[in-house]
Amino acid sequence: MSQSLTQELTRQSWSTVFKAELRRHVSSRRYIIRVALIAAAGALVGLTTLAMFAYFDSEGAKAAGEAVTTALETASGTVAILLGLSALGLAARETSDGTVVSSLLLVPDRTRLLAARASAPMAIAAVLAIVVAGVVAAGGVAMSGAGQIDWGLVSLSLLVTTVAVPLTALLGFLTGTLVRRGAPAMAIAMGALLVLPLALSVAQFTVPAALSPAVGAALAAMPGVAILQALTVTGTEPGAVPVALIGLGVLTAWVVIVAVGAKAQFRREGHNA
Repeated sequence: MSQSLTQELTRQSWSTVFKAELRRHVSSRRYIIRVALIAAAGALVGLTTLAMFAYFDSEGAKAAGEAVTTALETASGTVAILLGLSALGLAARETSDGTVVSSLLLVPDRTRLLAARASAPMAIAAVLAIVVAGVVAAGGVAMSGAGQIDWGLVSLSLLVTTVAVPLTALLGFLTGTLVRRGAPAMAIAMGALLVLPLALSVAQFTVPAALSPAVGAALAAMPGVAILQALTVTGTEPGAVPVALIGLGVLTAWVVIVAVGAKAQFRREGHNA
């Protein structure tokens, strides 16, 4: 590689690399279909939640209006987890199929490339979360009328959604980058999101009372639990630390921990290519 070309490549800004990564994602028909299906699943879950409140609650439309925030939480939780798994699978596949090595030939600055690759799914996740939230909120207005909705709580839910969903996508991407293989990465994700939380939930009722607080703390530290808590703006008792704040803190801690390993792993990519 010539010196002039090397100098040109190293001058690439983060925004240039980020835009290239973003275009690469949105130009893939398979990726667009996957994202559209995730959005549809999230909207369906949210609208179904509204419909169930409207149908089964005696207050009908009023109940649907009051349930908009709950519907936003369930819809956002669905989108967050599915986007996280999608980002994990894509990152692992691109790390193992040579895509990352090819990208390194174009962007030798590994830190800049990793940051841009991580930011692209986060940006897409933020946009998707807002779109799905808008659909669910519109459904709430259609079912109950705008006057029945607590717009302050809805705004707070939208705020935490635009933070928690991208963080979940980032955690998925970093995990895939760290593990590098799709099947092991997905197994780890399923363990962290489903198997361990279920096991710890059962253990809370079976371990001696003295161990119950420790098991409860371990359960709260699980990524899957943290994601759902990060999206929860209802149910916090007066004077207590907001559930969403606790969830966001734990989720951020997981992102930082996995990012350290992912960055170290990414530095070793392609050295033998």
